[in-house]
Amino acid sequence: MIEKIITGRLKALTGLHIGSGDLTETTDSPVFRNSDGAIIIHGTAIAGSLRSLATRLASHFGFKECIALDENSSSKFCNCPVCNLFGSINSGKNSNEGTASKIWMSDAILENDSKTSIRDGVGIDRETRTSSRAAQAKYDLEVIPKDSVFSFKLAIEGGVTEEQEKILSCALAEWRKGRGYLGGNVARGLGNIQLIEIKVFSINLSSIENLMAFLKEDDPTKVADEEKGWLEVKTNSGRSLIKCSTNNEYLYNSFVQLDFTLKFTGGFVINDVLKAVQSGFDFCPRMENGNFVLPGSSLRGVIRSHAEKIARSLATLNSKNAYDFLMKCPACNPFAGKETPLTSCNILLREHKRKHKDEEIKDEQMCLACQFFGSSYKGSKMYVGDGYLIDSPKIKIMDFLAIDRFTGGVREGAKFDALVLWQPSFKVRIFIENPKEWQLGLLMLVLKDLKDGLISVGFGENKWLGKVIVENEAIKVGAISKDFIPSGLKISSSYEGIFNTQILKIDSISEPIELWVREFHNILSNFRRENNLVPTSDTYFKDDIPNLYPKEVGI
Repeated sequence: MIEKIITGRLKALTGLHIGSGDLTETTDSPVFRNSDGAIIIHGTAIAGSLRSLATRLASHFGFKECIALDENSSSKFCNCPVCNLFGSINSGKNSNEGTASKIWMSDAILENDSKTSIRDGVGIDRETRTSSRAAQAKYDLEVIPKDSVFSFKLAIEGGVTEEQEKILSCALAEWRKGRGYLGGNVARGLGNIQLIEIKVFSINLSSIENLMAFLKEDDPTKVADEEKGWLEVKTNSGRSLIKCSTNNEYLYNSFVQLDFTLKFTGGFVINDVLKAVQSGFDFCPRMENGNFVLPGSSLRGVIRSHAEKIARSLATLNSKNAYDFLMKCPACNPFAGKETPLTSCNILLREHKRKHKDEEIKDEQMCLACQFFGSSYKGSKMYVGDGYLIDSPKIKIMDFLAIDRFTGGVREGAKFDALVLWQPSFKVRIFIENPKEWQLGLLMLVLKDLKDGLISVGFGENKWLGKVIVENEAIKVGAISKDFIPSGLKISSSYEGIFNTQILKIDSISEPIELWVREFHNILSNFRRENNLVPTSDTYFKDDIPNLYPKEVGI
């Protein structure tokens, strides 16, 4: 029987995509709807995300580690606390092995009036900085807008142990702090959720009166007793159990959260094709649910592309010739084919897997960019959230035309116009789980160039659009124990859930940042590719380019 019920609301802090798996005439990937057409989040999706988080936290309390964290034990029976709470992953060989879930997760129903939108995605060619048509990297998906609110209801059966309650409470505490993620395209800005208005109810069915009242009432919380402070008590108790600092990359050990304002010095537009058609302009800023949006995927692409440039530039300075560079090449072109310069790691690893079918792909077999930003063989742990306008929008209409190189006049058919956001400011958040210090160092170098106005975002870079600077940078660092705090920082007295946290201004931690950048240089200088995972060629070390444009001999 049910002994506890936890209720609340799931608030979307960014756009949200819970795919249905279907393909429609409107979009490649619509969101999931029930038979009545209402947008819902399946209970299985919520429970799966919560279980994944609980699995990666449980080992820190000294509890038995789930076999889900062991790549070589996928078929074995597991009786860890998480499997006993959420249900066994595998049934085991004997009929008495395996347990059903003690958690009943209800579907989450959309409670407010939110209009979905179709979001386009496209891959950007690293050389031309335009759409990568050769890679056929165009796609679209339906997105539930920011600030959408869903119902949340979780019922717990009897027989749940104290340690299982602590694991569950610590996972819920992370969601309450806004560090929950659901659905697809999480690394590209979607899926960040927060659990709000949490209430915990206990149901006592030991008497006939309580049992009858429970059976007659449609809403069981009306005949239950609210346990105020349950989440705080259980979370604090779980925090006191933290004993070990297991250095397992599959566990949830630490996080770094960067918050800053992107301020555009001029015009800015990321085209919304549907809005452009409706407005009659060729280009129109992206809007969702009536609000202007800077998609996290767009900013993430800019950050990755610039990080690749930094890494390749430094490697070029320290390379003797083309072969030496290719062996050291720290960043592939993710859209490059087999015979294209800077062949993508996905292509190289696919060829490698054909010859070594049983071999697991390791991090060191990928370039540094794919290790950090992800590839087909490794998901990224860096989530770049959507940016949302924090000031009143100013709109300008701009006309563009091309000049005929022979006549000096306007080229026929080459005129277009655009609605442009003028000098907008967007609030942006980047979240990294289990960051390595070299990754922080590389990200700090990118952030510095952003701050110095050296990076453009959006359409029209050559038309002086998209120029941006960074303001109000702050970094939040969370660690399960002092062993996971980045170099140069000290443990604080502040806690969020079970994580020791501290919020710092970027300008106040120049010494730690220097250590992280130094670690990036160290990793970069020691990076070497395996002989069968070397790109075919490079864009710089070919023909007479090194002679025409000699590289610098020092920094």
